[in-house]
Amino acid sequence: MRAPSPLSKLGEMAVEGAGLLASLPLWIWWAVWKGGYPPAVFLVGIGYLALAAVALRLFAPPGRPEGAPAWALGALGALTAWTLASLLWAADQGAGEVAGARQILLFGSFALPLLWPPSARALMMGVAVVPLVALCGAVSALGGALDDPLALVDGRLEGPTGYANASAALMAMGILPALVLGSRRELSVALRAVMLAAAGGLLGAFLLTQSRGGLVALCLALLLAFLLVPGRLRLLVATGIVAIAVGPALDSLLEVRSVAVDAGDATVSLRDGVAALATSTFVLAGLATIYAALDSRVEISPRVVRRSSVGVALALSGAALVAFIALLASGPNVGAWVSERVDDFKTPDYARLESQPTRFTGDLGSNRYDYWRVSVEVFADKPLTGSGAGNFIASFLERRRADKSTIYSHNTWLGTLAELGAVGFLALLTFAASLALALVRAGRSQGPRRWIVTAAALPLAYVFIHGTIDWIAVFPVVSAPALALAAAASRVGRPTGPASGRQARLISLALVGALATATFLAAPLLLSARLSDRGVTTWQLRPAGAIDDLQRAADLDPLAAAPYVRLGVVATELRHRVLARRAFQAALDRDASAWYPEFQLGLLAAARGNRALALDKLNVALARNPGEPLVRRALRGARLRRELDPREFQHRVLRDEDG
Repeated sequence: MRAPSPLSKLGEMAVEGAGLLASLPLWIWWAVWKGGYPPAVFLVGIGYLALAAVALRLFAPPGRPEGAPAWALGALGALTAWTLASLLWAADQGAGEVAGARQILLFGSFALPLLWPPSARALMMGVAVVPLVALCGAVSALGGALDDPLALVDGRLEGPTGYANASAALMAMGILPALVLGSRRELSVALRAVMLAAAGGLLGAFLLTQSRGGLVALCLALLLAFLLVPGRLRLLVATGIVAIAVGPALDSLLEVRSVAVDAGDATVSLRDGVAALATSTFVLAGLATIYAALDSRVEISPRVVRRSSVGVALALSGAALVAFIALLASGPNVGAWVSERVDDFKTPDYARLESQPTRFTGDLGSNRYDYWRVSVEVFADKPLTGSGAGNFIASFLERRRADKSTIYSHNTWLGTLAELGAVGFLALLTFAASLALALVRAGRSQGPRRWIVTAAALPLAYVFIHGTIDWIAVFPVVSAPALALAAAASRVGRPTGPASGRQARLISLALVGALATATFLAAPLLLSARLSDRGVTTWQLRPAGAIDDLQRAADLDPLAAAPYVRLGVVATELRHRVLARRAFQAALDRDASAWYPEFQLGLLAAARGNRALALDKLNVALARNPGEPLVRRALRGARLRRELDPREFQHRVLRDEDG
């Protein structure tokens, strides 16, 4: 009988892993297009998952999750339901519906591979796909940065997500499984070489993001891999090969930031860094091929491998102990050092941080202490329900001490406490604990092949670690693949079909119904987001059309204040002040907690000579955002009866991009 061709094997694996691999087109799209962050991008994913669920329901029998996987699915479903319920008490329901839609997307991404679990080899295929998806994003980002100097912000690679730390997370999620696969002698030489080469390329792109939190999270996740993956010595060798190969390009990659800080031509420096990285990756591919070929032929007894692994572990532990003793013996005051680091953390100096040639050696200064402090205060005010999904910013602006604004609390756990209260936090904690238990049991059931489960779980472990100090989890390209892989790993190899029972069919039917309903409800939101984006970007070329787009966007999404805010901004620029007043008032009717519409209404009142109304509106805006210098300046001008032109005070509430 003729042996099956590699192409037919890939087809078989794709069928076996349909619940997991069906989302691959979405992942690739998000990897090259803003990480899937904008609503106009990620809302499409809900409809896509609904179609995938229908196809799977029709052509593939579902499996029935039991035990810990079922608890994880239920907890994530409860978190999703509570997120949607928070619209009832959220001040900004438009922001709440966006957060709810994103949560539905993540729930669907997790549920599909859980109900239609893959075989072990299909899961391995899914694990191998993630580094390639990340590589697509890295190539897209580097190409864009070489063409557009503005793609480098302060010498940092922002793409492909538009936020450097989220881009770093995408690269790290590819690096971790690539290293594990590259270390496994059970796999083909070609696959191992490709994985290690991909890890090297992703590591170079990761360094260009200059993400300090990403580096810490990557190191911790890699340490977790060494603890859990069988064959630690091979993983260490694979990691060492990647590090050694990328080493020669390190100076060129780090120099991009240094040149940008010194006001040099960062694009030229980036070109040199990319060339060095390409050379290193090419060399790495050769080294990885040689290593994999030798490893596949040289037989080493398990006893020697175990002893070597123990020896490596003892050597590393000994080196760490010696370094710690040397640090103590050198005489620094540990207590004073810790106190200084705490002060750095509490009192950030971004001007100093951004003036340094590399952020990796910078201090701990950031605004996270302020974000987290406010998160705890909001939870203390509303411990059961929180402020509502997506409604952190109003509370933060009112209480902040930092100069920068933020939409997110930069901490998955504290953000959940602040926005969804104890109920949401308990659901998230139950989900994490249940999934961890399910993954441990799945790893044990796979025996010697538990490395597949570990490799699939590492991306989500990274997201949880990095998400503890950042807001990277809201990017679908980061969270959706990580959740899907972990769900697939928790039930890898479980039987599906009629034997799984009527309950499984009912659960899958409920999922199809829920996603179909969500798609129906999300369709007008998607159209609204597209019209709103078009209106705010084309108003100079087609003012009447832009105004029409923004008005239609507001009509299509009856909860969102953002289209009216954008309409007010455009009308102000076009000197249509009556329309601007109506738009900003309509925005306030939808979001009574907003400061910016009050601010603009105050400016418009001052422009038409109504000083009393102007002072009233500006004082309200100041109370809601006391740290905003534009409001203070406008208020001083109104008190002194100076002429105020609203166009001079146009202010774009930036999406949080600090790291």
